Amino acid sequence: MDLSILFKGLFLSSVFKALRQGLLKTIFAVCGVSFGIASIVFIIAAIEGSNLQAKNIIELLGPNSIFVRSGFGGKHSVRRLTYRLDMEDFRILKKVMGVTGCAYIMLKKVDVSSRNNSVKAYVVGAMRDFLEVFDYKMAEGRPFLPREYLFSPKVCIIGTELARELFGRENPIGREIKVSKTSFKIIGVFAKKGKLPSGRSLDNRAILPIGTYRKFIEPEYRRFFAIKLKVDPNVPYDLIVSQVKEALLRHHAREDFAVITPETIRKFLNIFNITLSIYLGLVSMTALFISGFVMSNIFSINVKVRAWEIGIRRALGASSLHILLQFLAEAVIISFIGGVLGSILGLLGIRFLMPLLFIPRVYPVASYIAALFFSVATGLFSAALPARKAAGWEPVRALRSRL
Repeated sequence: MDLSILFKGLFLSSVFKALRQGLLKTIFAVCGVSFGIASIVFIIAAIEGSNLQAKNIIELLGPNSIFVRSGFGGKHSVRRLTYRLDMEDFRILKKVMGVTGCAYIMLKKVDVSSRNNSVKAYVVGAMRDFLEVFDYKMAEGRPFLPREYLFSPKVCIIGTELARELFGRENPIGREIKVSKTSFKIIGVFAKKGKLPSGRSLDNRAILPIGTYRKFIEPEYRRFFAIKLKVDPNVPYDLIVSQVKEALLRHHAREDFAVITPETIRKFLNIFNITLSIYLGLVSMTALFISGFVMSNIFSINVKVRAWEIGIRRALGASSLHILLQFLAEAVIISFIGGVLGSILGLLGIRFLMPLLFIPRVYPVASYIAALFFSVATGLFSAALPARKAAGWEPVRALRSRL
């Protein structure tokens, strides 16, 4: 069948005429499609971003590791939070069967400065196994020597971000920085570690030997923020986790600590993905339903208003199929515009909202394909019934509407 008539005569002008007639309703329908499509784009991006976040966190934690974090300790507020893990916990966990490495972390936020720049950064006190247990690799320079853990020299290892903030593109090895007004020599720069789920960077830290940390930063400490364990892959992982929990429960209440494993991270992010998908899915489906309802009304009105035009086209030789395809084409154009605008809104959401949720930004191609599919499907579904009604009109009956 020759469909070239679709591109002749009144076809293109009728498309723009359909957009102009009932302009407010058309805009409302486009906005509805846009919001629905934006939600779909954001859902897919958020799910993929969460999966990427889970992968990054598990890599940061290590597949054969257990992270024990100090809890809130009952009814204490965040401002009054005191660390619940202590040296006795460290000694107990170190003896758990299957634990091959154990290190605690002590850190404090202080002023760190070079000759030209000054920033706020976390300073970490590193015990002998800290760099190995927490998977720090050297990008430049060297790690601490065994004697540097004993004799408290004024040396430090810094992160790539802190090195850039203090020295720009200059090589920091051998340079000096001031930490809490005490000068320390930089002997190494550790490789990029990335960010925590909270968005806090791990690369703007300075690491000191534990003796140096105690002498110049925090002379007295009895409690830790966290303890990390390296476990033997030949021992059942779940068995080690249960033993760790049992050992801690002998000295603490359940709210005093949290045992974080790769499985814990996966479960949490799965719940987050499901919750986000349900919420945004309802929003997007509601928006698409409303926009589809409005578009259906718009096309029903257009069919009546353009009855004489339909009669003329039928009298000039246009078949029912031609009329049907014309109205469907108009619906596709309207919904396509909504899809494009929705994709742009989705991109803006990914750009500005994902960081607020501490989710890595991802721009999946699948989301844009899904956006166009759903927008066009909404348009076709909404216009199907009015288009069939228009295609079923007899030319004489349609022409009489102008009399």
